[in-house]
Amino acid sequence: MPALTCLFLAEGVGILLLYSWVFYDRLIVAVILSPYLFFFVKKQRCNAIVKHREKLASAFTDGMEAVTSALIAGYSIENSFTEALPEIELLHGKKSVIYASFARISNLLKLNVQIEEAFDEFASESRIEEIQTFSQILNYAKKSGGNLVSIIKNTTTNISEKIEVKREISTIISAKKMEQSVMNFMPLGIVVYMRLTSSDMFGVLYGNALGIIVMTVCFALYLVAKYIADKIVDIRV
Repeated sequence: MPALTCLFLAEGVGILLLYSWVFYDRLIVAVILSPYLFFFVKKQRCNAIVKHREKLASAFTDGMEAVTSALIAGYSIENSFTEALPEIELLHGKKSVIYASFARISNLLKLNVQIEEAFDEFASESRIEEIQTFSQILNYAKKSGGNLVSIIKNTTTNISEKIEVKREISTIISAKKMEQSVMNFMPLGIVVYMRLTSSDMFGVLYGNALGIIVMTVCFALYLVAKYIADKIVDIRV
């Protein structure tokens, strides 16, 4: 995450420099706008966390499907997680979060830790709704003495279908977000184009009080429009 934070910080500085040059022709204005970096980095970190959780939720269903296959083949709960590890490694790599999580669950089960306890720990660390739901169902199944294999299989199927629907919706939303990002850049692109091709026309807007007022109003309107556009496409599935 520190590496991502540095990347987001560099991206934010670049945006501030662009705003300063486009609207004021003074890169020093970026220093005045620097508080924006705090909000920008915070937002980007939140987006990165959401993407990480979506990826982990999808990987979780892959792992549980591998566990279910092992259970159906006749392996015990303890051995099913061990048997699932090679398939998880093939799909997501040995250094992935899901591989490390399932390997830990497998080790806990070998130490005679109850499966619901091992999953409770995983669910609380992941903070992912689907994994927490699975953990709650697993707790209930163990207490009620139901068919654990059938419950794990059905729950995994339901969660997998839910995640697949969320993935399809996210794909549609991502396309709209891309369109919105292009539209956000269009006003800046037009100003940059005009500055490069008709510098005399835009020259009167820089270096004088009236020009600064006009460009500040334009900048404020641009930020408001961008904020509204971001809110419209900011749909959490």
